[in-house]
Amino acid sequence: MCGYKNRLKQSYDKINAIESQIYKSKFGDIEYLVKGEGIPLLISHGVAGGIDQGIGLINSFFYKRYRFVFVSRFGYLQSTIPENPTVEKQADAFKDLLDHLGIESAVIYANSAGSTSVLQFALKYPQACSGLILQSANAPLGYNPGTPPKFIFKSNFLYWLFLKIFGKMMLTMFVPKSIIKQLSRNEKKLLMDEVFFSSLPVSERSKGVLFDMHISNPSIEEDIPFRNIQARALILNAIDDPATKISGARTLADKIPKAKLVEFDTGGHLLYNQDKEVKKEIDKFLESL
Repeated sequence: MCGYKNRLKQSYDKINAIESQIYKSKFGDIEYLVKGEGIPLLISHGVAGGIDQGIGLINSFFYKRYRFVFVSRFGYLQSTIPENPTVEKQADAFKDLLDHLGIESAVIYANSAGSTSVLQFALKYPQACSGLILQSANAPLGYNPGTPPKFIFKSNFLYWLFLKIFGKMMLTMFVPKSIIKQLSRNEKKLLMDEVFFSSLPVSERSKGVLFDMHISNPSIEEDIPFRNIQARALILNAIDDPATKISGARTLADKIPKAKLVEFDTGGHLLYNQDKEVKKEIDKFLESL
């Protein structure tokens, strides 16, 4: 119990230290944080995330010379979730926030589950979308791994206990076994912290997780007119990604007219040990816009 209490306290301390702001939109509260100068980039985090996950992604995969707009999506941290939430409404909320900030157009970066609403944004607001970066994106024909029971995400203790018992097995949902076998004990621990324990306090994210699992992620299989997306797109995916198969990334690249797909032989869902190459590809893409 001592280990649980210490970790939970550290998790709350971390999110409470983020100097985010709240925009009272017509969709409810939107938690956001603006940092940096230069090209505006709106950051759409993955499942079980929030502003804190977005910051971690940027620290790993970007050179720090842009104007980042971090957003907690519906149901994550201090962002509320509207009645009858949809990915289209999340796209509308992104546009509402950009209007509030006086940003006419932005590059939109999405990781994993954050991509579904971003693709809708590109379709609905072409003038406001100056580019798309889709990393390990939820995509058609992609494989969404199994998830723990719903109640796990509503209790910080049960979530922590579940990870203690099944965490190493769950790690294979995002990291190929071939990579895991090569890791030291300490490296595996760091990965567990990065992938799962960083989602504590999960009780502050549970509504968002359930929205992603049951509404947002499945909606990618609907008849979406990807060919109507006008923005240039950079798609980054590992061939050995066990969570979002490379077939999904290839489908997006085939359907989005101005898409470039960069495939990595290895790295899994996290693009593990590919951070330098990802940074280079993203920087090259942004400079070309």
